[in-house]
Formats: sequence, structure tokens, C-alpha cells
Amino acid sequence: MADKKYIGGSAKTISTQYGEIMSLSLKLADMQDIVNEKGYVNMTVLKRKEPGQYGDTHYVVENDYQKNRPEGGESAGPVTTPAPEMDVPF
Repeated sequence: MADKKYIGGSAKTISTQYGEIMSLSLKLADMQDIVNEKGYVNMTVLKRKEPGQYGDTHYVVENDYQKNRPEGGESAGPVTTPAPEMDVPF
């Protein structure tokens, strides 16, 4: 993520009786700009150094990892080598 594309809105953690939850309120227009070919919006939520003016504890940016893959799309996956053949007595 060389140049971060910020997604406008609000992101904050809220303490409840059940533990902390993340509350997000994001701008639809910003998300529509980054929809991928499969219809997904890939985002990353990052913690702010200090809470914002309205209590925001986090911010949201586009996760463009898929866009950085080489042509052809899918990765080949892990490289495996076949197990050597063994001469067994049965």
C-alpha cells in the first residue's frame, strides 16, 4: 500500500458488557470507487495514534493487495515437490 486511499467516515472501538466492538460508519461513494471485479471492497482498519475530534480510534484505507499481483490474477500457490518413490517389500 504505497499511496493509502482513505475511506471517509468514522471508525471507533466501543466498550460494552460483552467486550470491545468496532463501530464503522463509512461513506458509500468512497467504497464504490474501490469495488473489485468480484464485487468486493477490500479494506484495512488501522489504529490512530491519538483519538480524533469525534472520538475516532481507527481509520479505514483501501486494501489493494490484489491489484499488485502479476498479470494472470491468481497466484500459483506453494511450490511442492513429489515425494521420492520408495522400494517397499509389500
